[in-house]
Amino acid sequence: MGEMKTIRKVPVGAVALMGAVIYAILGLIFGILSAIGILVGVSALTSALPATSSIGTGAAAAAGAIIGGVIGGFIGGYIMVAIIALIYNWLAPRIGGVKLELE
Repeated sequence: MGEMKTIRKVPVGAVALMGAVIYAILGLIFGILSAIGILVGVSALTSALPATSSIGTGAAAAAGAIIGGVIGGFIGGYIMVAIIALIYNWLAPRIGGVKLELE
């Protein structure tokens, strides 16, 4: 059995950066899924309505979904995790921090 330690404060910048990278990876995954949906939707639309063939292949929208997912995930993740870390640092002295068992 290891020793129980309490996390009293977390470094906001480091935790937010880690969270931002995780959210960027999730944004990439969801961006790829969105891009597939966009491409399937555009393909179905152009085959069902031949007059809409001028809308293109949807490649730009699909690429935008992927890039937007990564960038949005990173920025949004950084902001959200930084706010959570600040709230944790404010609450930990008042109600107690997270206890970890370390060896």
